[in-house]
Amino acid sequence: MRSWTRLASRRGVRYGAAASALLVVVGAGWFFLGGGYTSWRHEKSLADACDGTVAVDQARALLETDDVTGETRHGRAGEDSPDGASPPVLCWLEGPNGHRHRVVVEMEWRSKAWGPQYMAGRTESPYLARSGVPIGAGWSGMVIATDERATATAVLRCHNTTGPRVGDSLSVFVAAFGSRPYQEAAQRVRLAQLATQTGREAAREYGCDAQFGERVERVAPFEPGRNSYPDAPAVARAGGTCTGVRPGWLITRAHGTAADGAPVEDCLLTDDNGRTRFRLSAYYGTFADDQRLKTQSAKDFREDTTRVLRTDFVYRAQATCPGTPRQAVFVIDYRERNDDDQPQRRYARAALREFAERSAARHGCTDTELL
Repeated sequence: MRSWTRLASRRGVRYGAAASALLVVVGAGWFFLGGGYTSWRHEKSLADACDGTVAVDQARALLETDDVTGETRHGRAGEDSPDGASPPVLCWLEGPNGHRHRVVVEMEWRSKAWGPQYMAGRTESPYLARSGVPIGAGWSGMVIATDERATATAVLRCHNTTGPRVGDSLSVFVAAFGSRPYQEAAQRVRLAQLATQTGREAAREYGCDAQFGERVERVAPFEPGRNSYPDAPAVARAGGTCTGVRPGWLITRAHGTAADGAPVEDCLLTDDNGRTRFRLSAYYGTFADDQRLKTQSAKDFREDTTRVLRTDFVYRAQATCPGTPRQAVFVIDYRERNDDDQPQRRYARAALREFAERSAARHGCTDTELL
C-alpha cells in the first residue's frame, strides 16, 4: 500500500512538472505570437540608445508615439579616446513610419569634434547658414529649422580638474526629420527638452562635470531664413544679438535673435528695403574651433587651430574666454556688395567691434581684439 502511494506521488510530481512546463511553453508562444517579444525588444533598444543616455519620455513625446525603437553606433574616434569608451556616439530613434518618424542623436567631444556647424543644422557657407534661436533656461544651446529638419544643440562645458576631460566640452545634437510641425511652440520645447535632458544624462555617463540649466519651458519661434527682412526694426531699436550696433553707410535696420547663451550668435544688417548687406556672427567653444579649422588654408590644415584666421571675411576678431585657452571668433561678411567698397569696409570694421565686444561680455570673455 505504501509503495503504491509513493508511486502515485512520484507520478503526480512528474505530471505536475510536465503541466508546468507545458504552461511555460504555451505562455512563451503567446508572448512571441502576441507581440510581447517584439515590444520587449523595442523597449530594450530604446532604453539602450546612446548608451542609455537618451531621455526616453521626451523622445516619445517628440515623436508623438510610444512605438519607438533605437539603434546605436559608436564612432572610431570615440573608441580611440583617452578614456577608452567615450563619444562620439550616434543613435537613431524611429517611430512606426521609419525615416518620416525619425530622430537622430549625435554626441562629440570638443577635443575630437569634426563638424559641429553641420550637425547643428548650419551650412558651412556663411551666406547660407541659418540663425538659431537660443534654448535659454541656463543652457548653452540653440534650435535651428531648415526645410528638411529641425535641430537642437546643447553644449556642456566640463569643469573637470583631472583626467582626459580637462578643458573639454560635450556637444549633443538632436535632429528631427519628417513632417511634424516644428513651427508649433510645443514641438520646439519637446525638441529642446530631448537635447538638454539627454545632455544631462550623457555628461554623467561619460564623466563630464558640467553645470546644467533648468527645464526648458519655452523656445522662441524659428527663423526660416530669408533674403530680405523688410520688417526688421531700425538699428537703434534692435535688441538681442544686434544690441549696440550703430547705423551707418547704407545700414538702417538690423535683424537678430534673443541673446541668451547660444554657442553661435548672428545679427543681419540691412538697408532701408530690408536687403541684408552684412552678417555678423559670433562663435564659441567647439564652434569657434571649427570656424578656425575650416577657414585655414590647406597647407596649414594640421597646424594649431588657435592661430589667426585666414578667410575671405571682411574682418574678424577674437576674445579670450574662461575655461579654455582658445578664443571665441567673431566675423562680419558681405551678403550684398556695393560698388563703393571703402565706406562699406570702414562701417564693417566699426560694426564688428561693437558686436564682438558686447557678445564677448555676455559670455564672460575678455580681451576682444580685431585681427
